[in-house]
Amino acid sequence: MKTLSTGRTLDFPPQLSRSQIEAFGVPESLTWGPQALWLLCGLIWNFWLLVRDIPELARNTALVGAGATLTAALAVAYQMRRRRRRTILYPTGERIGLYRGELFQYSFTQAEMLRVRLDFFGWIMVVAKLLLPMVMLMAIVGVVMWDGLRQAGPHPWQDMTLFVYLMMFALFGFVALYRSHIRLAHFWIPDGKGKPNKELYLHPRELRKLEQRDVRAIG
Repeated sequence: MKTLSTGRTLDFPPQLSRSQIEAFGVPESLTWGPQALWLLCGLIWNFWLLVRDIPELARNTALVGAGATLTAALAVAYQMRRRRRRTILYPTGERIGLYRGELFQYSFTQAEMLRVRLDFFGWIMVVAKLLLPMVMLMAIVGVVMWDGLRQAGPHPWQDMTLFVYLMMFALFGFVALYRSHIRLAHFWIPDGKGKPNKELYLHPRELRKLEQRDVRAIG
């Protein structure tokens, strides 16, 4: 086991029980990157169903779909691994223990947690570059869907399936970007070598739990 700064480990149990985690643990909130890859994979194959009668386009789409499927499969494995090794913070007094897979790794002080806060310009950039494009995509897809319902082609249900899937992808993208950039508290915390290069997201509810466990409020 490794510790930072003072090397104190006696205040931390070597392994957390489920009851300790539920009562005092502060689990990190995972972002939704892998899920976005799954949706992208499904979107590509839905498009392939729509163009499968056009040989060249169908062949190129199938190649892209195969690559997306492989990437999505790797994302599934990555998602399972990171859920098993989810970071859990366990504050005791002035120090915070970091656990991974319920096993103690090291500890650090509250002062070593660096919170990332968006300034006004940062908010504008998030809205303009990330959230607004997702809203525009949903609006465009909605208009096309409405027009498609009025002027159905030879494969109306396939068309609608593709558009519905694209709408879900845009909506999921909006929620995921809003969640990671605005809703969750973003931190850089020390790694095992004491360098603040480990990224951590905390839900506001879990952040309040951390602040109430005899640790000064994190500003």
